[in-house]
Amino acid sequence: MAAPPQISQDELEELREAFAKIDVDSHGHIGTEELNDLFKAANLPLPGYRVREIIQDLTKTGDLHDGKVTFDEFANVVHGLKSTEVAKTFKKAINKKEGIYAVAGTSEQSSSGTQHSYSEEEKVAFVNDDTIVTWVNDTLTQAGKGTISGFKDGSIATSMPVLDLIDAIQPGSIRYDLIKVEDLTEEEKLNNAKYAISMARKIGARVYALPEDLVEVKPKMVMTVFACLMARGMKRV
Repeated sequence: MAAPPQISQDELEELREAFAKIDVDSHGHIGTEELNDLFKAANLPLPGYRVREIIQDLTKTGDLHDGKVTFDEFANVVHGLKSTEVAKTFKKAINKKEGIYAVAGTSEQSSSGTQHSYSEEEKVAFVNDDTIVTWVNDTLTQAGKGTISGFKDGSIATSMPVLDLIDAIQPGSIRYDLIKVEDLTEEEKLNNAKYAISMARKIGARVYALPEDLVEVKPKMVMTVFACLMARGMKRV
């Protein structure tokens, strides 16, 4: 299938990989009870009530087939989350304040009338890649540090952009005397990455990526690192 407007071909392939992890029998569909696990596998964790609302919507529109969700239907749901949820529910009213961006809104009222609160991490999960890169580069620039071209930037293999961002969020937290910055061996890259992941967690970022993800510059996992740091950085506003 062609990628929906809000989903790039790279993202579509990543969604396929996530779908395959849940559709272990390769039937081409999953049960609605597995949808929550699928969103987690796709790095789009949703509150349980929101997954139930999505299932209700799919049922109403006749997009469920005997209670099963196909990949195309899942991709369309993600497209809806990237457009409707970001623009309407989470309202990316990005307000600049002292060089830091904040995603406006901390709660949503569901169709049942219940008020639900969201953590910064949950809100950032719905922000698109370009917004995260923009926030990262603005924060780095404000701190007088170098920027990145995106989540595939080769400099990420050294972990320097991550370390610089951590130091920009919490000045003085990084000991640069412990870091090798030029002509790095693979072992030195890994040591930098271990230090970066450790320090990210130390300042309160809920990073679950591995050091190897930085060294190998795995775009999706790199994105989660920067997204978690963005969530941590927004708490300073």
